[in-house]
Amino acid sequence: MLNQLLCKINPAIRHSIIYGLSIALMKSVSLIMLPITAHYLTPNQFGQLELLTSIGIVCSILVGLGLEHTLFRFASGNGDVKKTKQGAAAILTLALIAGMIALGGFWLITPTIIANISVDISELQLRLMLTVISLEGAIAIPLAWLRMKDKVLAFFLATSLRTVAQALLIVLFLTSGFGVDGVLEACLIAAAVQALILSALMIADVGMVFKFSQFKQFLFYSLPIVASGIVAFTLAGLDRWLLASFRPLSDVAIYGIAAKFAIATVLLVQPFGMWWLPKRLTIIKQQGGAKIAAHYISIGIIIVMVVAVFVSLVSPFLIHWLLAPTYHQAIDYVLWLILAMAFKEIGELVNIGCFIGKSTYLQLAINTICAAVGLTTMWIGIEDWGIIAVVAALNFAYLSKAILFFIVSQRLLPLPYNKITLLIVIVLGVSLIGLSRYISINIESLISAMFVLVIMAVVIGKQNVVKQNQDLG
Repeated sequence: MLNQLLCKINPAIRHSIIYGLSIALMKSVSLIMLPITAHYLTPNQFGQLELLTSIGIVCSILVGLGLEHTLFRFASGNGDVKKTKQGAAAILTLALIAGMIALGGFWLITPTIIANISVDISELQLRLMLTVISLEGAIAIPLAWLRMKDKVLAFFLATSLRTVAQALLIVLFLTSGFGVDGVLEACLIAAAVQALILSALMIADVGMVFKFSQFKQFLFYSLPIVASGIVAFTLAGLDRWLLASFRPLSDVAIYGIAAKFAIATVLLVQPFGMWWLPKRLTIIKQQGGAKIAAHYISIGIIIVMVVAVFVSLVSPFLIHWLLAPTYHQAIDYVLWLILAMAFKEIGELVNIGCFIGKSTYLQLAINTICAAVGLTTMWIGIEDWGIIAVVAALNFAYLSKAILFFIVSQRLLPLPYNKITLLIVIVLGVSLIGLSRYISINIESLISAMFVLVIMAVVIGKQNVVKQNQDLG
């Protein structure tokens, strides 16, 4: 009955709904786990976990090799099922090889890393985190393949079961007194099981192909993406380390809490992105593809701003109600981090022109420029201004990146955006996020604010910003 009902819905909407349920479940579990983790870990331990996570971010970029984007570029839209599967098999093989090399390398260099950092992180903790990261390719590529094949229910099960299993293991290990080590061990167990199952299923579907010439082509396309990711680490990872260098770990914990709520903006936009990103390069090649792409990118920008306003209204309430007073200072920073995430997501939507060629060096150049701007701003201000300097730097860098991506992409691939309407939507969203800081933390204010948000969404719809009569299928 449910399946028949879903089949009657526009595929784009249907897939986004299922992806949305996946993200909603993961975020719900994450919200439930946040106060539990904060209860069992001291602010210093929480800051320690944040630093380990930041190490994981940059290492996952290296291990992933940008192969998810490479899969979308070289294993879709050619109309030849056999070649598509061969390309996917070669990319999976390359990802698995990279993971095995990374695992060995990580274990060898861990003592050197520990010896050269001043933060209280143990060798065991770092090895646990890096082992999880070495499984990145074995998880990300099969999940991307499921998205490309529109196997959304399989994707939902694969992500949701890991989320729930990992949460249960974390609770078990925390209540048993294992602390940060327990959290990392739970993550490793859940990731290892997911990697084994997903890789086995994709190998059964496409097989494995070892072809050096293809590997070389893939790496030529993907390595600038890797470099872009490493550059982006200066904005989403190195920020924690700079704070730890000039401020106590408790400040890192406060910033980490605010960032975890702000990242909800990215997570809630992901259902649309999960549907759109694997298809956009195929769609742009179709007749009238530029108009269709502009239409859906515009929808994405509207979704980003509505979601950002929603998160800015809800986050202060959740921080106040869910967390101990020790962490309430995060409310002072969460709104501006939400705004930064909104700019970041807009940049990811309008950068399509940088991915249509055989190389992605323009994307790398833009990311490098904006990361340099952000890092310089952080470095100059962090000693005197602390978290405020980091937040300001992120907003400045991500806004600059969105503007540069828009300008460059329009030169490479002109799309017929309704620029005035989109600008109004963005300005309205930014204004509402700024005004949300003046809302009192009580249920009446929250309901009133939500009413305003609904009115905003209705007004946008009435202005025909989103033309629902268009259908990609």
